[in-house]
Amino acid sequence: MTMPRRQNNPTSEPSSPDAHVLQLLQSAAIALTLFDPVGARELFKLPDAEIGRRFKRALVRVAGLATVLNIEQRSIREESAQRREDLRSNQGESTPARLIANAKLLHKSHFCAAIGFTPQKVDKEVAAQRIFSVDIEDEPYFPAFFLVEQMRRKDLAKVVRTLGDLTGWSKWNFFTTPNGALDDLTPLQALFYGDRKQVLRIAAEFAKR
Repeated sequence: MTMPRRQNNPTSEPSSPDAHVLQLLQSAAIALTLFDPVGARELFKLPDAEIGRRFKRALVRVAGLATVLNIEQRSIREESAQRREDLRSNQGESTPARLIANAKLLHKSHFCAAIGFTPQKVDKEVAAQRIFSVDIEDEPYFPAFFLVEQMRRKDLAKVVRTLGDLTGWSKWNFFTTPNGALDDLTPLQALFYGDRKQVLRIAAEFAKR
């Protein structure tokens, strides 16, 4: 007896990675609808691609703000005990892979799209020491904190320029490491709270080491 061929069910659950993404998008949709139902309806007027582009830009800016405020992004619900164990074993480590995974560092192409600059414009900003990148496997990655709207770009640029010709990773460490002279805030946090002069002074001292 010939068994009937199994047909794909268009309404079946997607694969595991797709299911996780779908769950995240559903959670975001619920949050948006509850927070601002009128604004949620306005989204229907935008093309799908435009919604996706704006959503991605918002994600990386939130990641940048998390860097500024020194907040670790961790999933509240873990999929398995093994994943929880992996997180515990890696707690406190800020490896390049983890920084990329958390969108705290963005590849140049993604950074250009998020900030709205051409690659040439980004290169000019780097040359003028207004922003900086770090090298990961010979590719430039840019800190997402440059995208944070609550941060004054002029203040960030002054600090970057004060750090001079230090390597990108040295500059990253300066911005993201708590400093005793700032009451154990990171320079990013201090800038966020308006303590520009003190951060510039500490940056000048850091650059002389």
